[in-house]
Amino acid sequence: MLRCTVWRFLFAALAVISVTFIITRKDLTENYCEKFDDLDFYKQISQIQQRSPRPFDVNEDAMETLNVPYMYFLGSQPRAKRFFTIGISSVKRKKENYLLNTIHSIFNHSSPEELDQLLVVVYLANTKYTLNKETSDELYLRFHTDIDAGRLIVISSLPNAYPTLEGLKRNYNDSPERVKFRSKQNIDYAFLVNFCANLSNYYIMLEDDVTCSKNFLTSIKGHVDAQKASWTTITFSNLGYIGKLYHNADLSKLARFLLLFYDEMPCDWLLDLFFKSKAQKEILRAKPSLFQHMGMFSSFQSNRNNLKDIDFVEVYEKYGDNPSASCFTNIESYLENQAENVCNPGPSFFWGKNVKKGDYFTMTFQDTVNIERIHVLTGSPDHPGDMLQTGFLELGTGKTKDKGGESCKVFRKIGEFINGEVSFKMGKDEKSDCLRISVSASQNQWLIIQKVGIWLKKR
Repeated sequence: MLRCTVWRFLFAALAVISVTFIITRKDLTENYCEKFDDLDFYKQISQIQQRSPRPFDVNEDAMETLNVPYMYFLGSQPRAKRFFTIGISSVKRKKENYLLNTIHSIFNHSSPEELDQLLVVVYLANTKYTLNKETSDELYLRFHTDIDAGRLIVISSLPNAYPTLEGLKRNYNDSPERVKFRSKQNIDYAFLVNFCANLSNYYIMLEDDVTCSKNFLTSIKGHVDAQKASWTTITFSNLGYIGKLYHNADLSKLARFLLLFYDEMPCDWLLDLFFKSKAQKEILRAKPSLFQHMGMFSSFQSNRNNLKDIDFVEVYEKYGDNPSASCFTNIESYLENQAENVCNPGPSFFWGKNVKKGDYFTMTFQDTVNIERIHVLTGSPDHPGDMLQTGFLELGTGKTKDKGGESCKVFRKIGEFINGEVSFKMGKDEKSDCLRISVSASQNQWLIIQKVGIWLKKR
């Protein structure tokens, strides 16, 4: 204890003669006093502090955005944070140019309210400045209104910001040209997501040759709101890195991850490893797909590429008034076809298995509703047998907590399912808080709840 006191006195004396040494944690200082017996240690610390006066900080030094140099071709940094950023990395193809159609699809399939919430960032990844300038000029001619409205930013980086792309190891027996292509692509995406890190709440990755479904942003918001557990990645496409959704708080980490392994494997493989490294066991797959690959020629050596997403639906026809609600069931769901799919806007559905007598599917409305008409359809054209064979529909009042979620205290039966569907028209005004589908008998077939159409009485 005496020795520690002496060292503290010496430390104060050294401070007087302008030897700068800052230790911010008291417990750490006491450990130093116990472990070191000579003044050399303090001299070393003093020298370190003089070279780097700011203490190391994990959040600032390891988690903040990377100091990548960016060139602005079009647009500028937005003043306010958006809900949603769409990131696209693009290179000029020899045979076709799909970028203009991709951006047109994004804007054309969004409502005015959705446009106010989104930002599109295009990263031009050509190695020649002239190609980037040509592309940006084309974009300005086509989308100058969107650029002026702050919905589109076009950027690039400098060639000397890239690590070496020569002499890389040939994992998976890829050709040197293929290794160089995919390694550069990883860096392109790293620079893109790094730029987007502070622009919005969420970020989605697209390729430069896709088309979008109508009101895709509203569908994405519905899926995000339905998530009960924490997540790293949700995908809205079956193909590669199209439609991968992230929290913007993860983008700086993702940029570092892609750079760390840029020469190891393709980008889509790294994206899978990223969510697994953050303890997400499986990819969260939202259906139907909101983005479709439309390119016929790859950006790599103009190879032909006919990949299509069979789950893509371009236009969803609204069915009923879709009052805001939450859905839950005690029926085991198949893959990502969960109960909440029925409550979210869009063409998603619930698909369950091991259907038993007494099982139920409950929809609890956010606000009490006055229903005029209901139509529930089970099964699908692809799986017509997966319908509710014996069951009935109920309306409930008086919200209460149930095992799986919010339900109602009192239910009354309003109709039976016949050939997998039921329709009911209300005769008088009646306030309802819940709708419940109940199973009357066990069945071998699985169950698809495809549509729950609810029309409200107009005031």
